[in-house]
Amino acid sequence: MRKLLRSDEVVVRVRRDIADGVYQPGDALPEPEDLAAELGVLTKAVAAAYQRLAEDGVLLEDLLTPGVVVADPELDPTVRSLVHAVAAMRRHLEQLDRRLGDLTERVDTMGRSERESRPQAQRGQTHLY
Repeated sequence: MRKLLRSDEVVVRVRRDIADGVYQPGDALPEPEDLAAELGVLTKAVAAAYQRLAEDGVLLEDLLTPGVVVADPELDPTVRSLVHAVAAMRRHLEQLDRRLGDLTERVDTMGRSERESRPQAQRGQTHLY
């Protein structure tokens, strides 16, 4: 039998915690960094486990704050689909916001560079009157 991946161990642990009542529907799970430190695994393993649990319908992305919450098993599948769609849109908007910030910074840098080079060019010009 193959050795379990670390993310598999996290999936088992989170499912067990939910079954044991440690987490109830609507409860936020720890940030991946915090749970990774607690379990002694990589943050990527926790993030992968959360992703898999979300795909299985066990977890939902919190629409109001970053993070994941335990899904209500009674939640209508249509509502669950809408929550996933809204979360995906939020991630996409966050990516666009980062890209816009990068572009704004590049434009500002180019503007500063142009303003700094303009006085040097003007000093080098001689006027014939």
